[in-house]
Amino acid sequence: MKRNITGAVHYFNHSHTLGDNDATHNLAIIHTYFKQFDPDPLYGFKMFKLAADRGHKDAALISAEHCLHGFKNITGNCQTALRYIKKLSGSSTTVTKLMKKGVKLFQEGSYDAAFLNYIVLAEAGIEEAQYNVAWLCQEFEITLAPLNCSIHYYTMSAEQGYGPSQAILANHLWSVGRYYESARWYAKAAESDVMEGMFSLAYIAREGISVGTVYLNTSSHYFGPNPNATLAHSLYSQCFEKGTEETLIACGPPLLLNSLSLQPTEILTAVPLLFITIMLTMSYICHRLALQV
Repeated sequence: MKRNITGAVHYFNHSHTLGDNDATHNLAIIHTYFKQFDPDPLYGFKMFKLAADRGHKDAALISAEHCLHGFKNITGNCQTALRYIKKLSGSSTTVTKLMKKGVKLFQEGSYDAAFLNYIVLAEAGIEEAQYNVAWLCQEFEITLAPLNCSIHYYTMSAEQGYGPSQAILANHLWSVGRYYESARWYAKAAESDVMEGMFSLAYIAREGISVGTVYLNTSSHYFGPNPNATLAHSLYSQCFEKGTEETLIACGPPLLLNSLSLQPTEILTAVPLLFITIMLTMSYICHRLALQV
């Protein structure tokens, strides 16, 4: 077996010197993983990087993992890993593979390793990875986490249109008193079908919190300093009409209560919806109680 591998190495070396990138990649594999051959792992590491720099996708993925987690006596380097990941960020197969590896590491309790796996994807512009990095920084003590890691990556993800991050960013801005900006991120979250955004806008209208004109889908809504039960009713209705378990229980009760403050003529137009609200909410409660029996 050793004699055959030696012959293969000779052939691959010759092809490598002629510029055959597959041969460079094969040399890297033999020197890294073939124990029956007298390997040189550091030479293999160098060959993987060379093949990756020449555009070999498999080599780029392996190089990224080596650079990210370290290899032999070479410590990990996120910036080098990022360079290789960016070569692959257009490949859905590569992104899926790395995302799955991040999930596996997280499930094993290797939070720092999962963080490293996600952060290169996050920096390559993958919004779900940005969300995962932010969440890990928020929930765990991550050794290599940068300053303001959580809000930084939530913001990156939100700016790329990822609904859950938009809602979280809106909540953060609200918590620090930046209501004007918060309302606009709630609107973006609502447009991304995260109904926490619609619910929150309805609350702002009901309480009369002045944030000016907010654009939602193709409409503009003015949130002035006075409570606006009509606008709140419209927004709660849109939330409720999504018909999911979360929206029924979250938006049904406030929709019902808000309707009581409408003008008599407005209440008449809301009666059918109020009836549906009551019936669906009661049905949901009965269903949950039945599950507990």
